[in-house]
Amino acid sequence: MTIKLKPKQTIIALDVSSLEEIKSLLSIIDKDLFRLKVGKQLFTSQGPRAIDELKSFGFDIFLDLKLHDIPNTVSKSLANICNLGVWMTNIHLLGGQEMIEEASSTVKKLNSDMILVGVTLLTSLNETNLDEMGFNSSVEEIAINLAKLGKQNGIDGVVCSIGDISGIKALLGGDFLSVTPGVRMSQNNDDQKRSGSIYDAIQFGTDFVVVGREITEAKNPEEVLKKIESLIV
Repeated sequence: MTIKLKPKQTIIALDVSSLEEIKSLLSIIDKDLFRLKVGKQLFTSQGPRAIDELKSFGFDIFLDLKLHDIPNTVSKSLANICNLGVWMTNIHLLGGQEMIEEASSTVKKLNSDMILVGVTLLTSLNETNLDEMGFNSSVEEIAINLAKLGKQNGIDGVVCSIGDISGIKALLGGDFLSVTPGVRMSQNNDDQKRSGSIYDAIQFGTDFVVVGREITEAKNPEEVLKKIESLIV
């Protein structure tokens, strides 16, 4: 089976503390083929300034802060994020029904076209970790239940592992978005216990793949980018 990506289906995670660290990398990323993800590391260092700078280059931004707090705090935070003009952001679905509903309602009230997705379970967690925290269900069961709760309360999709995509899509429909983090051109578990290759993610039907340190820490990032570009239709 030939694996093909759509333009902008690949999101590059900028796991750095300063844009200065990746100045040369940003100059070779095609904004028409890739989107960028700003996470806690960069945002806590440079704040909204990083978003503004990346947007000035023409990039769509996924702001990955995994908001998880009382409903009122999440709502007010999302209102601020809407003002940043990002393409996508996320909450953590373990915040519960009331928090999820308040979050999706806030985005809708502001007439924002920003995509709101929910994190099911971190891909760094496996069955053993969940056991230690007192969860009795399997990773897949928890991920699917949280995804269902998210859809019932108005979010657009989920951030989930490769292994959870098929079950979520089968239950909630193909239009319920999936974002798959920790994806690499080749399999390498590193600190992601439930990750896989970009080929696996596309075969399972994910909507967006997130590739990070394989690019940002590469000796030759241009070579990695070209490999991904060769898969883009």
